[in-house]
Amino acid sequence: MKTPVYRLIFKVFHAQRNQVRPRMAEIGLSPGQPKILDHLAAGDRCMQKEIAAVCEIEPATVSKLLDGMEGSGLVRRVPSKEDRRSGCVVITEKGRALQRQSRERFDEIASMELAGFTEEEREQFSAYLRRVYRNLTGRETE
Repeated sequence: MKTPVYRLIFKVFHAQRNQVRPRMAEIGLSPGQPKILDHLAAGDRCMQKEIAAVCEIEPATVSKLLDGMEGSGLVRRVPSKEDRRSGCVVITEKGRALQRQSRERFDEIASMELAGFTEEEREQFSAYLRRVYRNLTGRETE
C-alpha cells in the first residue's frame, strides 16, 4: 500500500522534530524560541503582535515565550519609538549567540534531511514546499 501524502508529511514532521528538540535543548532553547530569535536577529526591533504573525504563533503563546526568553536574558522589552503605549522586543547579545548556535544545528539537520539530493532537487523540493504552504494559507513564505 502506498503511504498517503498527509502521512508522509506527518512522518517527516515528527522525524525532524525528534532531531530538532534535543539539539535545541542542548543550548537551552525550547520549541518556539528559535524562530523568534531568527526573526529578531534579522531586524532591529519589533512588536509582539508582529512576532506572533510572522512566526505563526498565538499571541498568548508568544507572550509566554517572550517572558521566559526575557528571564533568560535572550530578549529585552523596550518602549516603542512610535507609540509610547506599546513596547518592542529586541534581541540581546546572548540571544544572538544562541540564534547563531541554533542556526548551525538547523543547518546540520538540513544536511541530514537532504543527503543525496542534488542542488536542483533541493531547489525543486523547496519550491514544492513553498507551493504547498501557499495552497494551504494563501500566503507566500519569506
